[in-house]
Amino acid sequence: MSLKQDLYCHRCGKISCFCRYQKLFYDDAVIACRYENAAVPSVLKLKQTRNTNFAVFSARILAQRLQNPVYGKADCIVPVPMHPAEIRRRGYNQAAVIAAELSGLLGIPCRDDILFRNKSIAQHLLNAQERAKNVENFGIHPVSAENLHIILCDDVLTTGNTMSRCAELLKSAGAFRVTAASAATALRKADKKFRNN
Repeated sequence: MSLKQDLYCHRCGKISCFCRYQKLFYDDAVIACRYENAAVPSVLKLKQTRNTNFAVFSARILAQRLQNPVYGKADCIVPVPMHPAEIRRRGYNQAAVIAAELSGLLGIPCRDDILFRNKSIAQHLLNAQERAKNVENFGIHPVSAENLHIILCDDVLTTGNTMSRCAELLKSAGAFRVTAASAATALRKADKKFRNN
């Protein structure tokens, strides 16, 4: 299920790179697998049934890849936030579960006190244009991230809008580098030729 490292762009995290078409605030990306086949029900189980097996599986792959010297030593891991009402409904933030696993594997603190999310429509229910607007509902607490290298963690990288907005907020608080780490990357239409790799 894991995605070969040479099959995705290490800048944007997509199989068919969109770096030149979209401004991104994160500096590089690490991906565990493609969001297809067995990964789809695994992510859905993580989100809907409190089955955290996929969080453990993907965190192990991400931890191994993040130990490559090219990424350097990170100072902390920050999960993409979820609105408190949604956490109460679901029982947890799946990005935070992956981030906590990653924290234990890498020995880097996990910080869920930096970013927050106001009430908004779930990203997966929106098209690309609506997603770009919806990310304005993310915010940052009045904390300093001065000179920190932060690993920003999420379950699925779809358009890159959520990761980019969160990275923009972290950099506004002083972070000098943000590495996006996602359990899965969603396929785009241009990725069909890579499905069998």
